[in-house]
Amino acid sequence: MSLTIQKAQNQSPAVVTLVLRGELNNQTSGQLDNAINSMLDTPANTLVLDMDGIGFISSTGIGVIVKARNTLKQKGSDLTMVHIQPQVKRVFDIMQLTPILNVCENQEELDDYLVKIQTRIIEEGTSLTSE
Repeated sequence: MSLTIQKAQNQSPAVVTLVLRGELNNQTSGQLDNAINSMLDTPANTLVLDMDGIGFISSTGIGVIVKARNTLKQKGSDLTMVHIQPQVKRVFDIMQLTPILNVCENQEELDDYLVKIQTRIIEEGTSLTSE
């Protein structure tokens, strides 16, 4: 199965959302890596991966996500995933990656998270990675 990646319209230029559909495997993970790399020079400080359409993920796909998270964290930005299918979330859980990755169950939880980090940046002058 292939992978499609669409950039969603966001209300804030600080957020880039990539909507993923298909499988994230050895053959398709390069597409996601390229899409993420192309957004690194944008003014966005949060990348959201909408995983609702991902029914399968391989270790290569997980590697791309972890690499993106680490790259974004180094530049003071953030990666968040939303709408993860149970079988895909289970893989992240087994690999003990869920605690280090921002995972939101639904849009409401994602919106609450984005408000929290943006408010903290504005009011406290802290970075996304400060707790």
